[in-house]
Amino acid sequence: MDGGPPLAPDGGFPGKPSRYSYTTNGIANPSLHMRPGEVQRWRLLNATDGDNLLLTLVSKDAGEQGLGLNVVAMDAITVPKTYPLEPGDPLVIGPGQRMDVMIKAGQPGTYFLQSLDPNLTASVSPYRDAHFPNGIDPQSRPSRHSFDFPNPCPTLGASPDQCAGQFSYPITLATIEVFGASKEMDLPAGPLPTPRGLPSVRTMLSRTPDAVRNVVFEICGDNPSFQGPPLQLPSCGWYFAKYDATYWGGAPFYNLEMMRDADDTGQPSSNPAIPRVNFKKEGLFDRNDPLFPDMIAGNYEEWTVYNHSFSDHPFHIHQNHVLVTKINSITLPRPEWHDTLIVPAAVCLKPSCSTPQNINDTTPGSITFRTYFNPVTAGCFVMHCHTLVHEDIGMMQRLDILPAKGASSGCELDSDSAALPLIERLIARRGSFQICSAPRQPRSLSSSPTSPAD
Repeated sequence: MDGGPPLAPDGGFPGKPSRYSYTTNGIANPSLHMRPGEVQRWRLLNATDGDNLLLTLVSKDAGEQGLGLNVVAMDAITVPKTYPLEPGDPLVIGPGQRMDVMIKAGQPGTYFLQSLDPNLTASVSPYRDAHFPNGIDPQSRPSRHSFDFPNPCPTLGASPDQCAGQFSYPITLATIEVFGASKEMDLPAGPLPTPRGLPSVRTMLSRTPDAVRNVVFEICGDNPSFQGPPLQLPSCGWYFAKYDATYWGGAPFYNLEMMRDADDTGQPSSNPAIPRVNFKKEGLFDRNDPLFPDMIAGNYEEWTVYNHSFSDHPFHIHQNHVLVTKINSITLPRPEWHDTLIVPAAVCLKPSCSTPQNINDTTPGSITFRTYFNPVTAGCFVMHCHTLVHEDIGMMQRLDILPAKGASSGCELDSDSAALPLIERLIARRGSFQICSAPRQPRSLSSSPTSPAD
């Protein structure tokens, strides 16, 4: 699913196609077919540049009384047991994140796969039980960065009452037509196959970590919500001075999207405009300098990734999946394997929160995970925010896994000139990329005496 122009309430596509659209497999609102009682497996990828998707399958006639999404894999790793979501309960998928779901078709009719307004509260985990009926710490899911095409209404924090006649949520991503002869099938029950190639969950949780690390997403900029002391983070003044116009090639840049070592706290300063100085590590991506010098193949580590900003950030790490054990310091009853997961936005828990909110009065969002550095992944790779505009301007860090303590990762970086031919080819072809819209094929549900072949 990639990210649009307005769709009619019934999921139709009025008017001429736009250059920008929410599409599913390259098509704006395609039609899918299921038989009553049939079970299908859908492999979902959020390929938008920065929008959270809150997915539900609603009935055209009965609204939220549609079909439930049953999660069987996250980021291509089979879960121990299906996560069943009731109809109307949204599945949150962050940019770059993958979810495999099983769908069991109900009565004949028309259903819409829709993405809901991220102003609604929803959990980044699909886990539900009697203690967490709405998921782990559900919050609004603010994350919109597609500024080069029309944003759906309402704006973040606004009421949907203002959206009549506008491009608005919910957004229909696909239409599912249920018709034909019944094909009764069962959803998977009981334990699912254990994934191969990963340590067991028991091993991951029982091993004493060889290292404990903390990483933080931070935003500094000219937005009034975090402009100047005391509203900006203590690190902003020093890093703004470090990443000056010279760093950006001669033009000043007024927004810093940083991903850095949270244990690098700098030193106190007597200057109130720059309360912390002399940080040791980079806040923006440096391809020549890994964030941590001592990640060793075969080691087990525990990390906490914090989000000290007002929007969600999808954390993504290359090479090795991680076992998420906590979200916002709440222990997950069932740990989850991921390589991409939303780190929730910071929230103000104080009754005296101001407007604009002071980021320093908020509690950062966080995820905690265990990871194992498989020796076959020794070398260098990256972790980053999967919001495209964030990673592109530096919210990324290089990571090196060393084959042994004191050994070299063996990484040799290409020169800048090596990438130029590829970049030139992409620029030359930029006008050839198209968004397709499939024409709606009307079908009478009552006139289907035969069903298509399997």
